[in-house]
Amino acid sequence: MSLRVILAGFSTLLMTVAAQAHPIGHSEPLPPWQAATSWPDRVIATLSGDPATEFSATWRTDISVGRTIIQIAEATADTRFDLGAETYRAKTESVDLETFRVSDGAMESLENVGLGKAHYHSYTFTGLKPDTLYAWRVQGGRGHWSEWYQTRTASTSGPISFVYFGDAQNGVRPTWSRVIRAAFQTEPYAAFFLHAGDLVQKGDSDYNWAEWFEAGGFIHAMIPVVPVPGNHENITVFSEGPSPKRTRVRTPLWRPQFTLPVDKSLPDHLQESNYDLRYSDDLHLFVIDSAQDTFDAQATWLDEKLSNSTAKWRIVTMHHPYFLPESFDRNRDDAARRAALSSVIDKHEVDLVLTGHVHTYGRASLPETQQTARRALGDANAVRTVFVISSSGAKNTDIWSADRVEQSVGDGATDLGDLSLDRVAGNTPMFQVLRINGDVLSYEARTAIGDIYDAFQLRKTVTGQKQLTQGAPAFGETRLFSNTGPYREWWDLR
Repeated sequence: MSLRVILAGFSTLLMTVAAQAHPIGHSEPLPPWQAATSWPDRVIATLSGDPATEFSATWRTDISVGRTIIQIAEATADTRFDLGAETYRAKTESVDLETFRVSDGAMESLENVGLGKAHYHSYTFTGLKPDTLYAWRVQGGRGHWSEWYQTRTASTSGPISFVYFGDAQNGVRPTWSRVIRAAFQTEPYAAFFLHAGDLVQKGDSDYNWAEWFEAGGFIHAMIPVVPVPGNHENITVFSEGPSPKRTRVRTPLWRPQFTLPVDKSLPDHLQESNYDLRYSDDLHLFVIDSAQDTFDAQATWLDEKLSNSTAKWRIVTMHHPYFLPESFDRNRDDAARRAALSSVIDKHEVDLVLTGHVHTYGRASLPETQQTARRALGDANAVRTVFVISSSGAKNTDIWSADRVEQSVGDGATDLGDLSLDRVAGNTPMFQVLRINGDVLSYEARTAIGDIYDAFQLRKTVTGQKQLTQGAPAFGETRLFSNTGPYREWWDLR
């Protein structure tokens, strides 16, 4: 080989490295927590199939890693627990960050100019033991291993706890990081972390997703993630042809980043965004992609799933809260969503509905009958369903400061249509800890500094009736924009 050829090849290599460090459209190098390399990053665990015997892992590298592997071993107290590790070949998918392929054609992403392609790798462990702690790690390039993570499979019965977050979305790396880390400090052995949509601001932005993965760090790999798509996980595309049609589709980054249950009964556009998880005999979770406007199809799916569920506690989660009054509706889809889903949720007396979207905190309940005021601490009331809206990010919306809202909170009357407004908050990012132990479901909403702001218990009687008992924090002062610290919009973060 001539010296000229060698020098030309070396020059090409230098230009490739420079392009990766200084992508077109970016005046500065990518932050080290965004740039893909041959070392694995964005490692995440998700639940798949039977959580007692399965879970999935997903991670990312640059395109120099064409094939790679994953290892798993039962975690023990031994120093060299890893000597018994089993090795598996991962599935690899190449994703062009600059040109997304969607159902209506190709879309050029202005968010990722110059970033080129990345490789996403995944594997689903099967045949595991229930209620067992496993250690696992992933490889990028040859010898480029992640640390060992430890994840526990589900027990078929017994106590369960999990954490639920509303929108992270804005100010994710600088401020949401303290919320998810406070949640981990509070409930380090949670079964899973549930993210109720709008995880990021721009679903096609690799930088936004880099922030989300960086903020959670190793937590995403230790505690399985249950992601719910929101409207910001959708992107706008235009079909090809002389009369292009504008449509909203789920970001092509969703499936490569999250390995989720596939339900063949659903149409393709709802695969891995509508799914259910029978976690144990006591808990069945149903995920609705409320950002898609095929509400009737989703209602039919949910009705069939609930009809066949025998779990003690059944929880529905979606991004959009359909139970707000019409005055809070933002577009025509809100009324259509409410009409399609409310009858199914009421028919099956779903225990909890966990949502986000409106960047505030609110809890409401559907009473069995018209109730008297819940003023007495510990006074139980019969309810059919409890609904929650929450937000964990830096964007907050002031919708509760009106006098009529503040005065109605906790009075036991049906304030929002058929619902009783039990607790609200403004200017307060939160995370929620839910614990299930047999016939009792306990709930805490905590602030970013760990304080309990809202709490209640649901207890099921032998006849299946639910009794709601308010916790003491629910009777503290209501946090509103008018009586909390100064607020600036998230884009003013320093």
